[in-house]
Amino acid sequence: MDARKVVVIGSGPGGSGIAALLAHGGDKVTLLEKNGFLGGKCSALEQDGYVVDTGVHMFGQGPNGPFGKIASMVGEKLDWCLREPMIDFYYSGKGPMHVTHNPLNPIFIKSFLNINLRGWMKPPNLLKDMRRIFKNYTFKELANIINKLSNPYTPYLTEFEDITVKDFFASITDSRDFLRSMHAQTMITMVIPWDNASLADFLYIQFGTVRNRGFGYPAGGSGEIPKTFLRGFERNGGTIRTGTEVKTIDVENGRAKGVTTMAGEFIPADIVISNAGIHRTIDLAGEKNFPTAYTTRASRLKMSCAFIATKYFLDTKVTSMMAPCMFHCPDLDADEMFAYIETGEIPKDLYLFVTVPSMSDPSLAPLGKDILIVGVPAPSDLSRIPQCEGLLDLAEHIAEVRLFPEIKGHIIKKQRTHIAQTSGLTGRKTGECIGLAQEVGQTGTKKPTPQTPIKGLYLVGSDAGGKGIGTECAADSALYLYNILK
Repeated sequence: MDARKVVVIGSGPGGSGIAALLAHGGDKVTLLEKNGFLGGKCSALEQDGYVVDTGVHMFGQGPNGPFGKIASMVGEKLDWCLREPMIDFYYSGKGPMHVTHNPLNPIFIKSFLNINLRGWMKPPNLLKDMRRIFKNYTFKELANIINKLSNPYTPYLTEFEDITVKDFFASITDSRDFLRSMHAQTMITMVIPWDNASLADFLYIQFGTVRNRGFGYPAGGSGEIPKTFLRGFERNGGTIRTGTEVKTIDVENGRAKGVTTMAGEFIPADIVISNAGIHRTIDLAGEKNFPTAYTTRASRLKMSCAFIATKYFLDTKVTSMMAPCMFHCPDLDADEMFAYIETGEIPKDLYLFVTVPSMSDPSLAPLGKDILIVGVPAPSDLSRIPQCEGLLDLAEHIAEVRLFPEIKGHIIKKQRTHIAQTSGLTGRKTGECIGLAQEVGQTGTKKPTPQTPIKGLYLVGSDAGGKGIGTECAADSALYLYNILK
């Protein structure tokens, strides 16, 4: 058979992943990227000797998840930096807990006991909580869940996809610290509040991260993930065109025939794969070419929240962290932690996701220097830019005064990135972090599949088919689609 002509729109982990897989399988693939660099929201750019994430990243499964699988399948190797401890959980007013890949590591045990002695997790009322658990679930149901989670492969518990994280955990305990930890974990992994988040996706992410013990950062920066895929892509004959924005996906008699670029060039294709998100893809292909039921459902799909950040270029090393990643949990009740996303207010304390990529890989900053990234969950609507600026004002105050006083006088420059930059990067009308929100009603069996009603047109990325954390979800989508098309 003649090789299929494939056009892939967008070079994020989903787009670069499926392009590399199909080229490796013998298809003639052209990858189009509207930006002048590759990787989309999973990219890194060099500035004055620092390699800086376009976003703020750490990766849950690292070499043992979909990134490692795709790299291996296309004949490439992606090196990872896995450090111990892997995360510093910082509880406002109580200090850090150092989390390791192995829960039996003495570093974790010592810090867990220390933070509890300082009043973090008061001894739970186990008998009361057990009564609550058995009130909601029978012994047989619990045994079935435990059996599935004991599987050597991380299961996806479809029976929990219509239960929210909040409803589940609030039904089994009233421990303030445990509940706010669960809300924080939901936000950092799914970037939506816990009262919307699907428990099935939450459990899949948490157990996958623990089981695979691959939480870490790629050597060379986050941009090495798509770059690794694309090295294999080019070796197998794939064509990359940056600075090439697609104007339309051309459809004739219900079938995708190719794309037309902003420059007016028509590129024919047997298959068109869009990494531009479901809403943008419908716009590109023309709403009239889809069944009304499909576009109506797509219009009701909700996107994730945003993650905005301040990036510090430092002329010194960060000394206040043992791990390359910190989750700063505010001293607020669980339901108060992210209420500002709805209310538009500036809270008195903030949840922060902090990374020091150069702690994982020292080559990412000049000798003796560091890059410090302070991230904050935020609304994605572009009308909320003033609130985003206010959130970053508070985040910088917490970082510079409370968490990292040693950086005073050592800041070469600060760089803010928020929803306006994310929207410009992706071409979408909002600045969401992930894409499709992993919330009840649109995950698992209810999540859009890569196949669209238009023959020869497919979706890839976090909006279609995959499971996991953000970029890993996008890469998982590439594997899902490859199994359809191979």
